[in-house]
Amino acid sequence: MKPNKDGGIAIYIAAKKPAGVPEENWLPLNRGDYGIDVVLRLYVPDMEKFKTWTSPKAEQLATK
Repeated sequence: MKPNKDGGIAIYIAAKKPAGVPEENWLPLNRGDYGIDVVLRLYVPDMEKFKTWTSPKAEQLATK
């Protein structure tokens, strides 16, 4: 994944790669117009940082 200017990582899930999105931050999805769930797994998290961390929210940007 390629971090953005503030150090975060934006991941795009779409049938076509959005303009300006790095290839490594795009997950192709070609299965129709179905609802999807996003799951975030953390392996061996830093438990001290985890005390104040909040998970990122998924945001739907556009639909056909």
